[in-house]
Amino acid sequence: MTVVDLKAETRAFSRARLRELALDAAREVVLDRGWASVRMGAIAAAVGISRQSLHGEFGTKDELGDALVMRETTTFLDGVQARLAKHPGDLAGGVADAAEFMLSATRDDPLLQTILTRTPANGGDQSLLPLLTTRGEPLIEHAVRIVGSWVTEQCQPATLADVRVMAESVVRLAQSHLLTPTKTPSEAAQDLALVACRCLRLPDPH
Repeated sequence: MTVVDLKAETRAFSRARLRELALDAAREVVLDRGWASVRMGAIAAAVGISRQSLHGEFGTKDELGDALVMRETTTFLDGVQARLAKHPGDLAGGVADAAEFMLSATRDDPLLQTILTRTPANGGDQSLLPLLTTRGEPLIEHAVRIVGSWVTEQCQPATLADVRVMAESVVRLAQSHLLTPTKTPSEAAQDLALVACRCLRLPDPH
């Protein structure tokens, strides 16, 4: 690696680090006081850069919000994929693990719950909703695709129509459990694993 390459890599690392710090600061404000209270100047001051530099990195406040939602979404979906990947050939185990992660991670994270359900957690901050409803495809549909792709790999004889119905049923039932929790994440996840097996006409999990 040349000196020029090393300097470029260092700059890229520093920029990425500052970007993460800015998103962390914005997330803290959203959770504490709501999206309407986010101010670009205050975020810039919190991470030790100028407001101009913050605008140069993210653009507008709404674009900062987009980046925050994207980071939360990516982390969540990576978690779902990781849980599924731990259970090759085990439909019930994979669905149960992924569903429990979805429910547990989201119930403990008001921002993620708002993103996933499009409903502020515990009647909280409403100001982020316009951003969520006008930016990109809902997270729920991404999750359906991830579950469906994994199931297709595990259950080759299953038809694409059956897999689609199964994946959408599991993810949307998980969303329902988030909105109206009546069971623990573990209990609800076991129920969703049962739904997955029955949708694909597989033996019930033991």
